Amino acid sequence: MEPQTTETIAFQTSGYFSTALFDSFRKSDSLCDVVIVSKDGQQRFPAHRIILANAGQFFRVMFEGKFKERVQADVALGNVDGATTKMLIEYAYTGRTECPASVENVLSLYEAARYVQFDGLFQLCSDWLKRHVDKSTCVSMGIIADQYDDSDLLRVADRFAAVNISALAKSEDFLFLSAEHLGRIISHDELGVKSEDEVLTILQKWMKHDEKSRRAQVEALSKFVRFSLLDLEESSNALSDLDWVSHYHSSGEDCQRRFGCDGVLLVTGGRTWSTCNSKRKYARDEARVYEPNSDKWTEFPSLAVRTYRHKIATSNDVIYSLGGYTSDSHHDDTEIDIVQRYDAKRRQWVDDVQRMHCPRTDHKIVCCDDHIYGMSISKVDEMMCEVFDSEKKTWIPVCSPENALKHRYILASLANKIFAFGFDLNKQFGYMKYDPLENRWCNFKSCQVPTKLDYWCCSVATGDRLYIDNHNSVAVIFDSRDEQFSVVDGFFPFLPCYELAYDLESKRIYASNPDKIAVYDERVNRWDPRDHNFKKCYDYSFVVVERKLTLDFI
Repeated sequence: MEPQTTETIAFQTSGYFSTALFDSFRKSDSLCDVVIVSKDGQQRFPAHRIILANAGQFFRVMFEGKFKERVQADVALGNVDGATTKMLIEYAYTGRTECPASVENVLSLYEAARYVQFDGLFQLCSDWLKRHVDKSTCVSMGIIADQYDDSDLLRVADRFAAVNISALAKSEDFLFLSAEHLGRIISHDELGVKSEDEVLTILQKWMKHDEKSRRAQVEALSKFVRFSLLDLEESSNALSDLDWVSHYHSSGEDCQRRFGCDGVLLVTGGRTWSTCNSKRKYARDEARVYEPNSDKWTEFPSLAVRTYRHKIATSNDVIYSLGGYTSDSHHDDTEIDIVQRYDAKRRQWVDDVQRMHCPRTDHKIVCCDDHIYGMSISKVDEMMCEVFDSEKKTWIPVCSPENALKHRYILASLANKIFAFGFDLNKQFGYMKYDPLENRWCNFKSCQVPTKLDYWCCSVATGDRLYIDNHNSVAVIFDSRDEQFSVVDGFFPFLPCYELAYDLESKRIYASNPDKIAVYDERVNRWDPRDHNFKKCYDYSFVVVERKLTLDFI
């Protein structure tokens, strides 16, 4: 049986002054003039005072000042354990050390590095910890970062806690937050609440855990509540319980709403012109995230497989890239059945999921109620329909329709049902409807559309309605409540729209063309055109995902 290996992370400071000779002296206990002892006294590490003094202010003051350690043969490092002491000594000599890759171990090294004032190592540990904040660690990391005055780690930990406040409020850690820590979290614009009334509920719960001592503390937290955004009918009981009725009535200024529940735009893949052949396009693997509230683009890890006209979807808080076409400068376009998964812990895309039963592109894949469906409903694809089981990472066949649409059609999830719009084999336009609960397709229903539809139109579903851009000045709208079509002239911000996406929480529609992106806010009925950074790229996947799933990169 082979021994298990522990994954390690290498921390190395570039430009660190060291020589292999000094380290060889340490390892052979040659010319050493001090022994560093672990906190339990069981592990001893011979070293040279001058090397340790060069590594950080702590040892320099210790060995140059009038302290007993200046002449002592053995020096203990307070509360630092043996494994961490060994890493500190290695770093002092080489500017490099390896640490077991776990939050617990890196935190121990982080605290020890601050204790001995190895600033370079402390920063390396801090950078690693910032990339590994999650729901289980955001509170503890926030406390430690505050203790060590690490403003960058504190910002990341508190921001993660703010965006995930709904989940955090259900945890035991939440109940033991200090008033100051809770105040930092709920002050965020990105607080993950659907309404300001949720903030009162959260504060109520925190206060009730220790009402005797927290009744006085909670008053100081009132300055972080945006009273003008509250619904008095919804929050009257909480306002009375917190003694904040007067705060509500005296609030006159308008406040900025929270946007922690708003999604961010994830753009992946696509294809662009080859630099060596102006007549050829090749697939890309680049990805980027757009934060609409700050109008900021951030790089995201590249796809494992270059692809375009694929589908990006989420299921159970995991992002997937499904199907599409792949190509490069040497091979023709190839339709693929690959499913790529974004591994948030490793911060990379991986190809470790069972492939679809047949190749599919974006318009043959749809999400409905956190499930991903592959819907091949043409004779070309033998009418194979399946649903993805995100727990088992497998595809399960589901009912396929008896009558087929032509190869190009529109799939949309509306009111927890899947609609397939297109032309049947008799060139009649209409739609079929699939009910996931009953696993049943309704028969094809022909219908009249107020304007002619193009095979290559793009569309976006907004809850109950489907907007179709037909590459002209008319938006075709299908309302699933009465299953009727209507048109709106001049709806889209530019012609043609290449991609469309919708954010249910913020009520925003996103549209793009090769030069610009535009954001439509349903609440103010206005488009806001903006520049984007993926010019001369076509057929990318363009989708809104939850902010928390890309938090490390925005």
